[in-house]
Amino acid sequence: MKVRKILVAVKPWERGLPLAANHARQLAERVGAELELVATVFDAGVAARSERGEAKAGAAQARALAAARVELERLAGSMRDWGARVTTKAIWGVPAYEAILASARDGRADLVVVGAHEAQSLHTRLTDTDWQLMRRARCPLLLVKSASFNGYANVLAAIDPLHAHDEPAGLDRAVLAAARWVGQACGSKLRAVYAYPGAAAFDLASAVEVAPGVFYGAENVEAVHRRAAEELSEQYGIAADAIDLVVGKPAEAIVDVAARRRAELVVIGTQQRRGMLAAAVVASVACDVLIVPPVTEAP
Repeated sequence: MKVRKILVAVKPWERGLPLAANHARQLAERVGAELELVATVFDAGVAARSERGEAKAGAAQARALAAARVELERLAGSMRDWGARVTTKAIWGVPAYEAILASARDGRADLVVVGAHEAQSLHTRLTDTDWQLMRRARCPLLLVKSASFNGYANVLAAIDPLHAHDEPAGLDRAVLAAARWVGQACGSKLRAVYAYPGAAAFDLASAVEVAPGVFYGAENVEAVHRRAAEELSEQYGIAADAIDLVVGKPAEAIVDVAARRRAELVVIGTQQRRGMLAAAVVASVACDVLIVPPVTEAP
């Protein structure tokens, strides 16, 4: 994973420096990336007047965009004072996620950063914008929940190497590559968590050879899952003793391990069923979450 450009979705009228912008600025400083602050602007009344063909509607829209640009430049100025390379963009339209996704795509952003609506809450309310960004972003999405940031000391990667939840093989590698990138940028301690069904969930009359010399039966379910997790994680610098193997539901396991290990960032993939898993994790952990789409690049 390489990050050269970070897009930060902000509300230009927030007081102070928004959480997302603060986190993004420090990450950009650590990896030498440039930043783009993006805000969406819309007024239903002005839009209705424009549809009716009122001449002054265009001027009202222009004033709203100009006001947003002023506020964005105010935010950008405070970030430039810290040495950040920052550009700004105000876009008219709804839904907001369409504008953010289009800006990320057109601007070739490598990372999108957004702030949670209830920072440091154990039960974060996900908006439709959050959900759509999680589902549709083509690059990793960092959802910021923590009020302060000084790097991520402990990073937890959620993996599913035997694809018990029908996920593509490339997704785990993307998750681990993203976790490794954060670790290199922040000097983080990396861990992995893997939740799998216990032996009771399998109705195996006899052992089945799932790979040369690897037999999968009720008596060695844990050993097979542990071996898969260790072989994959090792390629990304995560030792065997830094893997939490948990029997149970993935969302509950990830949230519990994140709390026990004092994770400051959880890295999780989103695709098909794991999209719902990522949403459940975001809603329940107190730390930031990096949501990663699948890629086909080699580790």
